[in-house]
Parts: sequence; C-alpha cells; structure tokens
Amino acid sequence: MTNTAHFKAVGDETSPVVIIRDDRGGAVTELQLPGAASEPEQADSALRSAGWSRSSEWTMADDGWVAPVVRLEQRQ
Repeated sequence: MTNTAHFKAVGDETSPVVIIRDDRGGAVTELQLPGAASEPEQADSALRSAGWSRSSEWTMADDGWVAPVVRLEQRQ
C-alpha cells in the first residue's frame, strides 16, 4: 500500500497541516504544524515524530505539496 503526505501551508483561517492518505485517498492521520511552517521540509520532523518518513522528495500540487511516505519500523 502506498501512502502519501499532503502538506498544506497556512491559509486565511487554517493552520499548516500534513494529512497522511492511503492509496485510495482516505485520510490515515492529520498532523497540525506550528503556524510558522510554510515550506514542506518543515513538516519532516512532525512526520518522524508521528512514525512516518518521506521516501522521496516533495512535489508541488494544486493546493500544497505531496510526497510518498512509509511507516517507520517499531523498534523495541
């Protein structure tokens, strides 16, 4: 299954957010980012903290940026 991260920067009434979607476009999780986050690379630490990692570079989309992501392995 391919998952993607969709970064949406701050808008008029919204905070920056990263939405992780599954291969059918369904939301898996949503991460709120600090208000100062305006570039997709600023979402990388939030992705890692939530157990995700980008597997490729961010690419521009109509309403933000997208990148493929994978689940980080659980370490015990």
